[in-house]
Amino acid sequence: MFKILLIFFCFIFNINIAIAIDQIDGFKVKNHFSSKLFLIDTAKAPTIILSHGSGGIWKHIYMWKDILNKNGFNVAIIDHHTEKKIKPHVGKRNYKDFPEERIKDLLKFSRWIKKQKWNKNKIGVIGFSYGGAGTNLLANSLELETIKTFKKKDKNLFGAIVSYYPGCGLAGGSIPPKSYLPIIIHIAEKDELVTPYLNCVEPLNNENLIIYKYPEAQHSFDVDIPGFKYEGVIFSTGRKFTNIGHKKSRELSIKRTLAFLNDKLK
Repeated sequence: MFKILLIFFCFIFNINIAIAIDQIDGFKVKNHFSSKLFLIDTAKAPTIILSHGSGGIWKHIYMWKDILNKNGFNVAIIDHHTEKKIKPHVGKRNYKDFPEERIKDLLKFSRWIKKQKWNKNKIGVIGFSYGGAGTNLLANSLELETIKTFKKKDKNLFGAIVSYYPGCGLAGGSIPPKSYLPIIIHIAEKDELVTPYLNCVEPLNNENLIIYKYPEAQHSFDVDIPGFKYEGVIFSTGRKFTNIGHKKSRELSIKRTLAFLNDKLK
C-alpha cells in the first residue's frame, strides 16, 4: 500500500524515481539454469544480467543488485549452478561451469528477456571471476561463433559487457582480441587466484575494449562486506590465494561501470 501511495505522489508532483520491487522468479531451463528478477517501478528500463563466480550466488551479487536498481536498471540474477547440481568450487576447475556453458545459459536467458515488456533497449551483462570468463567469451566476436547454440542475430541482444577479475585461463575466457560490442574489464593487479599477468593477455587492437587495472586490488576487490576475507588453495597447483575487498578500487570500479552502462544502455 505504501508503495502504491508513493508512486501516486510522485506521479502527481512529476517526481521521477525508481523503486525496486520484491524478488520474482524468472526464466528457468531444467538442468541448465534458473533466475531471479528485480524490476524497478517504471514502464520499461534497461536490464542487467548478473553472472556469478565459482562460489555461486551470495551477498555480493545482491549488493550489485541494489546498486543497479538504485541507478535505474532492471536486474536479472542468473544461477548457473543449482539446476546443474554444481557445488561451489573456488580454486578448482569444473568443466560443467566453463565459459561455453555460461554462454549457453546467457543466450537462452537473454532471448527470453528481450521479449519481456519490462525490458528496454539492449541487455547488459556483468560477470565476476568464472562469470567474467563467460562474459569475455560473450564479447568475443571470433570464438562466440564457434558455439553451436549461438545464432548470428544473438549479437543484437547485447549492448554492454562488464567483466570483473575474469578467469582468463579458462578455455574461452581470455580477453577478446575482437569484440562486436563495448566491453570493459576490471583487472586486480594483485590477484592471486587468477594471476592476471600469466592469463589475462591484452590484445593488440580491440577498439571496443577498455581494460582498467587496480594496482592494490586482489580477487573479489569489489566485495563490500565488513571483515570479508577468503583464503584458499588452488587445487591443481597447491598455491595459496586470498580474496579480499579494497574500498578505493571498489568505489572507482563501480563509478566507471555505472558511467559505462548509462552511456551504452540508456
